[in-house]
Amino acid sequence: MPGLMPTMSALLLAGSLSATSAAYARGGFASENPLAAEHIEALPPEIRRKLSVRARACGNKAAAAHYFSVTIGTKGQHFISLHFEDFACQNRTTICQGDLCLHEVYLQSRAGHRLVFSTHARDLKMVDDDDTIGLEVTGGTLRGRYRWSGGRFALITGKE
Repeated sequence: MPGLMPTMSALLLAGSLSATSAAYARGGFASENPLAAEHIEALPPEIRRKLSVRARACGNKAAAAHYFSVTIGTKGQHFISLHFEDFACQNRTTICQGDLCLHEVYLQSRAGHRLVFSTHARDLKMVDDDDTIGLEVTGGTLRGRYRWSGGRFALITGKE
């Protein structure tokens, strides 16, 4: 048993070095920019225009982390949620109030994308609730669970 510990340590070290080398070779860890304009450029044009205005108020170019925007769809309806805690902003007070950051939800329609929900919250999660889109909002004045009613998100359980 005494010789087993150094052997296991050597194997663990070799394995971690191998994984690190592979990640660097792929352009992983150090080369990936977590805040990138590509995460904005992939969004629909009307949303990009609104984000350009926000970026000017922030004092920088529009850029975001990978999970800044999340999409979900059901029954032919598609929603996009934006999570501004993942938006590059030098002047954070334009998008956050303490630990509560802006969250917006857009509905895709024939005319484009329209804003259907907006709040400052710790988090907003879109869920598929029996083929109807729901929201789970934590923190802020609009915290609770919401369900899409066809024209707006209606509160179904309140401010826990």
